[in-house]
Amino acid sequence: MRPVRQDTDRIVERDGTVKFGLFDRPFEDVNLLDAHAFAWPLPRIVKSMRLKEWQAFQISHPRYFLNLALFDARVIGLVQAKVFDRRTGTKYLFEKKVPTFELSPPRTLLDSTYAWEKSGGRMVFRNRLREDRIFIELDLPKTKTSPAMSARFEAHTEGRTPMVVSIPFAKNRGMYSHKCLVPLRGSLTVGDETTDFGDEGCMLIDDHKGYYPRIMRWDWVTSGRHRDGKLVGFNLTRNASIDPARFNENGFWDDGRLHQLPPVTFERSERDGREIWRIRDEGDHVDVRFHVEVDGRVTLNLGLIESRYRGPFGSFEGKLRSFDGAELVVDGMFGMGEDFHLKA
Repeated sequence: MRPVRQDTDRIVERDGTVKFGLFDRPFEDVNLLDAHAFAWPLPRIVKSMRLKEWQAFQISHPRYFLNLALFDARVIGLVQAKVFDRRTGTKYLFEKKVPTFELSPPRTLLDSTYAWEKSGGRMVFRNRLREDRIFIELDLPKTKTSPAMSARFEAHTEGRTPMVVSIPFAKNRGMYSHKCLVPLRGSLTVGDETTDFGDEGCMLIDDHKGYYPRIMRWDWVTSGRHRDGKLVGFNLTRNASIDPARFNENGFWDDGRLHQLPPVTFERSERDGREIWRIRDEGDHVDVRFHVEVDGRVTLNLGLIESRYRGPFGSFEGKLRSFDGAELVVDGMFGMGEDFHLKA
């Protein structure tokens, strides 16, 4: 098992050294622009152009699955709300490419707001982890791919252990991520129909910052749900970590407790006309199949900027077994994956 650190006052020390490892609480300050991240000193404005930042939430309910994201790639920004109605099999998509100056990612989740607000549309994330809360407000207009949508959610984080990681891609350069599975209440309105989520909703927090190479690449799957009176879910990723055994963001939650998992690989194949992703480790801790049910893509080719992103939704089967012997059967769980490729 990976050791768990608790020194979360800041992610970069005063001498510019980045703290790498697994942490069990939010950082007071994710000050990655203070890192000596490159072979020679660079002005902050130049470093900021290489620091990709986003905040996203994957929200699960027996009827709906949502992915809400504010993504700042520095050369371009993306506002995205994907809503899948499992009852009707219908996917709704609001997606808007925006100038990066319209997005201002915060440096902490303890007390901050990340928002996109323009005439006719808004997406607001109010991070209040110091009070064990996150509030989400959504008001989006009708588009060709979606009716008008609005939502008000409140997530509760007390008693839930986050998976906060700082992962090296090079000697003193890498990524930060804060993920946690938490219960959620609120309502979603799609068109003229409002659904109260009651006690059946849950949410994966996904706060992320990283000094990625010009071509960003990773694989990822996640899911969460209420089952037998407990909230369970998982996160599995393969990224550019230089030492995945020591530095990864793989694990599962069982009623608020985080259980660690080893590095994983992703394989993709087809069976009976349906795409299947298989996620495994080198031992017997991870063996999961992700059955793609509805695809999702962001394609863009502007020469210097190119996106070949896939973010499908689907169902899972298989089992996870942690280093401490805990197990999670994922059969029937619903969530999403990413096959991420961005040149920027």
